[in-house]
Amino acid sequence: MGWVHRLLLVAVTCWLREGGAPTVAGDPAHACGGMPVPYPFGLKRKRAVLDYCWGDIPIRKISVEDSTMVVSQPELYDCYDKDGNSTNSSSDLFIDLTSFPPYILSDTRNNLVVLGCDTYALMTDKGGMFWSGCISYCNNTVDLAKETTCSSLGCCQASIPKGLKMLRIRISSFDEHASVWQFNPCGVAFVGDRKSFNISNRTLPTTKNLGKRTDLVLDWMIGWDVTCEQAMLNRSSYACSNNTYCNNYTDGPGYRCFCKAGYKGNPYNLLHGCQGN
Repeated sequence: MGWVHRLLLVAVTCWLREGGAPTVAGDPAHACGGMPVPYPFGLKRKRAVLDYCWGDIPIRKISVEDSTMVVSQPELYDCYDKDGNSTNSSSDLFIDLTSFPPYILSDTRNNLVVLGCDTYALMTDKGGMFWSGCISYCNNTVDLAKETTCSSLGCCQASIPKGLKMLRIRISSFDEHASVWQFNPCGVAFVGDRKSFNISNRTLPTTKNLGKRTDLVLDWMIGWDVTCEQAMLNRSSYACSNNTYCNNYTDGPGYRCFCKAGYKGNPYNLLHGCQGN
């Protein structure tokens, strides 16, 4: 999964160079391509923990309020002709964050989604410790614009486990779309942000509406190998600014910073930080 490697390589290089915590409070007013780049992400080596603006990597949003990064990824697809022969199919989707310790797939924001009338998708981790997936089925065409939920009739969803840093997804069909080929020759699958997914904006996949991209949410940590209690012992590298509290990551070692109740702002920015309402 090449985009993940390119997405994080520069970011983590700068993070590791600075020792995993800010040494200078960066200016959160930086922007790249018209999108704000909040500290601890940034554009200059000595002013940020994480580099952000590089190449044509489709980063959609960075949030310091909930410690997430939203990136854009391609959807999987699988198409057949009337005789059941495969005509167009994408490779398996492989997401590997194991070399990038600050990042992890968000289990609270992402779902596996499958669209089609004879389509299923399976997902597994690196060691095959878990297998999961879902099946999307229908006998007749379904107008997804009239649907409010993804309920297995032309669409299905499955959650992903906590603490996941590697995911492989593949798409397939039980009957090669033989009985539904006239109105649904293709299936689509992706892991994406459940907040931005709206079933009523989709249609049953055909050869004419492939190649879409979807949002994937990554959680990130300012410190990924220590707890809050351990980080506080070294105040020079402790990342949380004034009017904040430290929160241990629930799915493994690491911590994040949040503004206290009644305050808003960037909990990592040592100059401006969280301000009173």
